[in-house]
Amino acid sequence: MKSIIKGIVFTGLMAMVTTVSSASFFDGKTPLLCSVHQLFECDAPNACMAVTPDQVDGFSHLNIDFKNKTITRAGMDSGQSSKIEHMEAALDGKLILSGIEDGESEIRDGAGWTISIMDPEGTMVMAVASDGFAIVGLGACVPLP
Repeated sequence: MKSIIKGIVFTGLMAMVTTVSSASFFDGKTPLLCSVHQLFECDAPNACMAVTPDQVDGFSHLNIDFKNKTITRAGMDSGQSSKIEHMEAALDGKLILSGIEDGESEIRDGAGWTISIMDPEGTMVMAVASDGFAIVGLGACVPLP
């Protein structure tokens, strides 16, 4: 009798562990905080060079808000945000987001961007492509409460 009860308890615990481990925070529903750990600026004359966040307008932390479909700088009062134009939530275990930004109306500075977040690790690759240059970032994302 004790072995039957132990078996039932063990099975129940395993079911709970499986349920928790299969839950994904990178499903396009849970808000995320992403940190950029490495940045590279690429252009034709210089190829790709490592840069600091200060050298590319100071961004290193991003909040991703799926409910409002926006990405904003974390901890900044600048109000800068970008609209998520397209989202693919389960492409080969990746959450892929993309969009476009026009920048300033008087300047030819429009750009397209893409962010890929790997599930279940949360590792992130981002790229911004514009006129003759690109910025590539590597980092990680964690769920926000």
